[in-house]
Amino acid sequence: MAGAAEEVVLDAAGATGHEAAQPAAQSQAPARGVPQVDPVLWARLVEQPFEHDLFMLLRRLDAHGDHPLLGRAPRPLDEPLRLGQEPSMAFAPSNVSGVDVDSDGPPRISIYGFGLFGPNGPLPLHLTEYARERKRHHADNTISAFADLFHHRLILLFYRAWADAQSVNSLDRPDGHRFVDYVASLMNMGQPGLKERDRIADHARTFMAGHLVRQTRNPEGLIQILKLYFDVPVRVEEFVSDWVMIDERQVSRIGLTGRNHRLGGGATIGLAVRDAQSKFRLELGPLSQEEFREFLPGSKRLQQVVDWVRQYVGIEFAWELRLVLRKQDAHGARLNSNQRLGWGSWLGTRMSDTDAGDMVFQPEALFSRSASAAPVAAPATSSMGL
Repeated sequence: MAGAAEEVVLDAAGATGHEAAQPAAQSQAPARGVPQVDPVLWARLVEQPFEHDLFMLLRRLDAHGDHPLLGRAPRPLDEPLRLGQEPSMAFAPSNVSGVDVDSDGPPRISIYGFGLFGPNGPLPLHLTEYARERKRHHADNTISAFADLFHHRLILLFYRAWADAQSVNSLDRPDGHRFVDYVASLMNMGQPGLKERDRIADHARTFMAGHLVRQTRNPEGLIQILKLYFDVPVRVEEFVSDWVMIDERQVSRIGLTGRNHRLGGGATIGLAVRDAQSKFRLELGPLSQEEFREFLPGSKRLQQVVDWVRQYVGIEFAWELRLVLRKQDAHGARLNSNQRLGWGSWLGTRMSDTDAGDMVFQPEALFSRSASAAPVAAPATSSMGL
C-alpha cells in the first residue's frame, strides 16, 4: 500500500499515464496541493481516521515548511488542506471523523465536535438532522459545505491558538523558532547578529540557558555544561597559582629616579608576582585514546571548549586545560601509530599505573579572542616527554 501511495504522489507531481491504472491507490494518497508528508500516513488517515487526534494531526502536517503556518496563510489558496464538520447527532467518539483525498483540490479533514452542528453546537438540532439527511440520502452537501466555509477558518484559528501556546511546537519547522528567540533573549542573545557567532550550535546554547541566565557563575555550572555537551567526566580545580607579569610602569626601581620602592608600600621584587585567585584548571577525563585526540590542539572540540568557557566565564579569569588519558591507553610511542609527538605519546614504556594527566596547556594561547577564534602560531606548553 505504501508503494502504491508513493506512485500516486509522483503522478500528481508530473508523471502521466498512470492515473487510470491506480484507482485503488488514489483513494489512499493525496492529490495536488497536499503537504509533502509520508504517504503511509495518509493511507492510515483514510482507513482509520478515528485513531488520530486533531491537534496532533494538524501539528504533523504543519511541520512541513512547504506552506505557510496553518492559520496564518494570507489567502485560502495558500492553505494545504480544508477542514470541516461532519453533521451528526452523535456525541463525538473521536476528534477526526474522516479524511477525503479523492478530489482534485486539497485533502479534506472532517471532525465531529467543534462546529455549528451536533448536540453541542449552537444551531437547533433539526438543522443538524436536515443537513445530515441531505448529505447522506440525497448526495446534497450544500448546507454543510456552506457551514464549512466558517468551520475551516474557525478550526484553523483554534488550532493556531493552541499551537502558539505550546513552546515546543516552534521547533517543528526550521523557520519558526519563536520560543527559541524568547529563551535566547534571556541570555542577551536574542538579536540575529548574536547568533551563529562561534562553533557552538545556538540550540545547544539555548538548552543550557538555565546555567547561562544566572548572574553568578560557579564551577558547578561550568562542569554541568561541559559534561552534558561533551559527555565526558569534567572537574574544575580552583585557585591555581600563576605568575602575573607586572606592568613596566609599576616595576620597583631604586635610585634618585626610582619609583615603587617603599617597603610595605608597593615595592616588589622581580618582574612578576605570584597570584592564586585569578586562574583555574579545567580537567577532562579519564578519556579514551579516541576522545583524547578529539580535544588536542587543532580539533573542533577544543575550539568548542574555548567557546563554552568564554561564554560562561568570560575573559576575566585565566585558565588551563588538563587532558587525562586512561591508563590502559597510555603507552609508549609506536611506529605506524596515529599518536602525535609531544601530545599523546611517551618514549619507551610508561612506568606509572595511573591515568596519564601529563597533558596541561593553555587553549587561549592557541586562539585569538575574536569571535571567530582563529588559530595562531603560539605553541602550547606540555609536560610530556614527546
